Amino acid sequence: MDQINFLNSVIVDLQRKNEELKVKLKKMALTEFNGNYENEGCKKKAPPRVFCDICDSFDLHDTEDCPTQTQSPDSPPHTTYHGSRSGERPYCDICEAFGHWTDSCNDDQTF
Repeated sequence: MDQINFLNSVIVDLQRKNEELKVKLKKMALTEFNGNYENEGCKKKAPPRVFCDICDSFDLHDTEDCPTQTQSPDSPPHTTYHGSRSGERPYCDICEAFGHWTDSCNDDQTF
């Protein structure tokens, strides 16, 4: 009979601890849901810092917004060729430019 009473007391104690943990878990879930971190003594996480892989710097801008990605005025313009993809464009190996073939190049310079 003493063994049964002992086991019953252990069960009652475990049930009480289980209820306390359920209440604590519910408080934690409500705190996180409502964003009341300061009320519970927890610190709110700071938002992630932006980082630019091109400039290798934090907090200035994101890689996608990097000003060095914009085309500089010194760089050649983007292509405006709208010809056929299957057609062959004339290219000069001497001038290294499109527009005429190598055999019809007028460049007098030799390398």
